[in-house]
Amino acid sequence: MPVAHADAAPAQRPRALRPPAMLVALLAAALGGALVGSRFAGHRASAGVDAAASPEAAVPLAAPPLRSTRALRAATAAPVGDDLGSESTRALRDPDYLRELMARHAGETDPDRRGALLAVLQSAANDEVMGFALRLADDPDPRSRRDGLQLLQAFPLDRAPVRELLLRQIDAERDPQMLRQLVDALTPAVLPVEDAAPIAGRLARLRSHADPGVRASSVLQSTQWDRQADMEPVLYAAMLDPEPQVQQAAIAGVNATLAHSPRLKAALLEMAGNDAIERDQRAAAVFALQAFPLDRDEYELYRRVAVETGPAASEAAPGPGHGP
Repeated sequence: MPVAHADAAPAQRPRALRPPAMLVALLAAALGGALVGSRFAGHRASAGVDAAASPEAAVPLAAPPLRSTRALRAATAAPVGDDLGSESTRALRDPDYLRELMARHAGETDPDRRGALLAVLQSAANDEVMGFALRLADDPDPRSRRDGLQLLQAFPLDRAPVRELLLRQIDAERDPQMLRQLVDALTPAVLPVEDAAPIAGRLARLRSHADPGVRASSVLQSTQWDRQADMEPVLYAAMLDPEPQVQQAAIAGVNATLAHSPRLKAALLEMAGNDAIERDQRAAAVFALQAFPLDRDEYELYRRVAVETGPAASEAAPGPGHGP
């Protein structure tokens, strides 16, 4: 229901706010993986790779053969990353070149060149690259494992081998930083309920993890994976978490799901009006409040905090109060 503000001059009413950078980053972490998967799917289709291949297709796990030692040396001498577009096209069309890039990865120590190799391999995300990524992600070496998880971002979780590896590693992982990376790798995908349920179950368990980073990532990912559950209780519990990063994940989740309830609005108003909270978090709470109906007192709090926390908030434009 709209809130009337007939006595307020138009120039005094804050413009609808742009999302703060912190909120954009959190939402991007939850939603960006799906766009990455679509982009690489397009690369595969343009190169004639069968995009309709079964998710259960066998994955080549043996190390790929090399064309020759001489060819490998020549390829090693040529820098990768100077022209990502042409190198990606070549990797898509030339299986031998693709295998040379995979072989070079193990001996590459320069972080920039290693990153360029991964970028080219991601752009050529076929079954052979997926097998290579799965091997890296299962490697005991932490650097190789991180690279493998990065490569796996090119493959949607409707690919059963990718999904099963991530869930298996989530169950076994004890290091909070690596566990958070595994949770962040659960990029959204359209799956049958039977396949999505194990992912939602892992995330539900991790929402009470001792590490706040793991809790925050699990809250955000839950909003993408647990489509059968009412997210309002999950988001409200996260709002009450003592750690700011979990609270911020809850705010991002409210924006992602459009969850509404009186207690969510009350929690957002409390955050917005709390001077002890960091400015970015207060700005995110104010941004989320735009989707809620506000009475006159709530609107005045919204307007005051909007002016305090964001440069765009002081510009003239219609205010909130028209949410569902």
